[in-house]
Amino acid sequence: MNVPAVLPSKLDWKMVVLCAFSLSIGWGVRGNFGHEYGAMLPGCLTAIAICLMSGREDWRERVHYFAMFGALGWGFGGSISYMQVVGYTHMGSVPEIVYGFLMLFFIGFLWGGMGGLGTALPAVVDKERLVAFFKPLCWIFAAWFVLNMALPFINDWQNQHAKTWSRHESPLYWFDADWIQAVSALIGLFLFDLWDRRKEGGTIFLHAPLVSLLAVVGGAIGWGIQKAIDTAGLNGTVSALFVRRQGDLELARKQAEELALTSDKTAEVIYEEMYNNFLINWPQFFLDAPQTVGIIFGVSLALTVYFFLFGKFRSGASLFVYMASGWLISFIVMPTLLNLHITPPRADDWAGITGVFIGACIWLCRNKLVPVVYAGCISGIIGGLGFAGATWLKLMLMAPGNPHRLAGVDTPEAKASIETWNHWQGSNWHSFLEQSYGFINGIAIAVALGLLAMRLPAVKNTTEKAGRWTEVFAVSFVLFFVTLFNARKNVPEWIKRKLIPEEMQIPLIDIEPWSTWHWYHIFWLFGAFAGIALLAHHVKKERLAFIPESWLGKGQLLYLVFVWLVCFFNFERAISYFGAGRLLTEGVITINTVFVTMMILLWPPTKTHRVEGEDKPYGASFKRIAVGLLIALGVTVGGMSFTKHMVYGDSFAGHAGENYRFGPKANWRIKSIVLGEDHR
Repeated sequence: MNVPAVLPSKLDWKMVVLCAFSLSIGWGVRGNFGHEYGAMLPGCLTAIAICLMSGREDWRERVHYFAMFGALGWGFGGSISYMQVVGYTHMGSVPEIVYGFLMLFFIGFLWGGMGGLGTALPAVVDKERLVAFFKPLCWIFAAWFVLNMALPFINDWQNQHAKTWSRHESPLYWFDADWIQAVSALIGLFLFDLWDRRKEGGTIFLHAPLVSLLAVVGGAIGWGIQKAIDTAGLNGTVSALFVRRQGDLELARKQAEELALTSDKTAEVIYEEMYNNFLINWPQFFLDAPQTVGIIFGVSLALTVYFFLFGKFRSGASLFVYMASGWLISFIVMPTLLNLHITPPRADDWAGITGVFIGACIWLCRNKLVPVVYAGCISGIIGGLGFAGATWLKLMLMAPGNPHRLAGVDTPEAKASIETWNHWQGSNWHSFLEQSYGFINGIAIAVALGLLAMRLPAVKNTTEKAGRWTEVFAVSFVLFFVTLFNARKNVPEWIKRKLIPEEMQIPLIDIEPWSTWHWYHIFWLFGAFAGIALLAHHVKKERLAFIPESWLGKGQLLYLVFVWLVCFFNFERAISYFGAGRLLTEGVITINTVFVTMMILLWPPTKTHRVEGEDKPYGASFKRIAVGLLIALGVTVGGMSFTKHMVYGDSFAGHAGENYRFGPKANWRIKSIVLGEDHR
């Protein structure tokens, strides 16, 4: 029961510690599973910890929403490629070092910023709006489900081997980014909007034909314009303005001239062959089916105009429209048209996530949810400083006895130092980076939400509409599906190491065997369906005895089940090759899991805060954020870059690939992604 009390006057150090350890655990596990689903793990854990440690009963009643939206917010950063940027900081060249630390700050800002937005959303919006978000979210998830079912067939459209190392052979390849997911999210939102307006001015059967007709007209106009350009002989001029080959054409020309000396082909012929194998700055099917370009742009423009003029996008769907549109606009403007790339030739999802962050912030400000933006900016700045800082700390700790740093020193002392620190140098320093960066990110989100807890008024936790199903959805999403999408990645690992067979036959029935991959999903989904049914029974019919009555108890149960599930399936992945090197990973993660188990049970305050009144304006707060951003950039670019170069000089630090961003050895020059070669 709520107990009236004053706002907490200071940041609770216990909240900071628990969040730091929670995100460190999740981040260490994320390093094993990767990408968006892996990044959801730390986001979920930390959001629950914040909610329980806040001492605010109005937040604790939303612990399941905190878990889900925290997972989604942190998941966005999982699409960003960053290992090449880490590699830049290991180089001896000053431009690479400075650029590496600066870009690590930028990527960390995006990751922490999106995590802050997602975690803060349920802390700020009223229950009515929070519940409404679930409808459009379900349409987006449905669109992604259909996409995942259809994508293998689409990828096989042109190339039967469009797998990991030849994914650029796919006609849908576009800077190795998640543009299809952004487009499919918009399609899901468009369909939701049509469905949501089915009772206004007619039915969906009236809206759908109109949209279809506009799409046909738009496609026809686009095709006509493209045909007119071709007829006028302006195709080359237009292509020169908007289409670029991705690679160093001057280097290719020199290589062609060298190859021509020992070939029966001329340099021009060889160069033309090399030129045609370079990728372009648009989806690759623009080259394979150029006649469709005008149609695609025409249809896209027609649909955009229609939904801009007539779309309602209620139930918070407009937020997701801003985010998906921001992804596409930013991606088209920066890497596609302006040729801006952070880690060429790696993926450019960073541009899309930049657009998502900007689009979300614009929507939040327009809808008077500035505190969410405030939390995102604080989390982003500390997260950016943390990513660069964790890398810097790793480099400093790697310095003693580093054979690369001492390579040019031929003295007995240097040789003795290398020998003494040999075991130290053999540690899993990448895991150290992952877990230490996660620790700092936990501090970032704890500070951001802790400050909100000290100033936000109580949020409304009642709704006029039936929204109990969203509680079941949120818990199920976290416990059954976030875990599934990560744990199932163990199956290929077990098969590769011959721990289990690739196929297994149903006992007693003589039919074709099923793949182990399918068996794993079958058993997991059986458990998931049972869990969902029990949750639905608990919410709609009768409370299950093992689920506590208090929201604090419910949150603790959710946290403990989730964190130990994560700990177990992470250990399962490594068990087949576990050795001394894994003690810094699975060993530390297990110990930390024991620690957070004790923290989550002992530390959450039993005396809760109930807050009345209104929040203060954020003008002065954002001025302080701007100053903090400048200071953080100065520390990152000046302090970290200078001290790294001072310690290592012009030596390569090792423990990473040699990655160059500038000069004749730049990765994008000598390792360009070309057709017919592996995508590394």
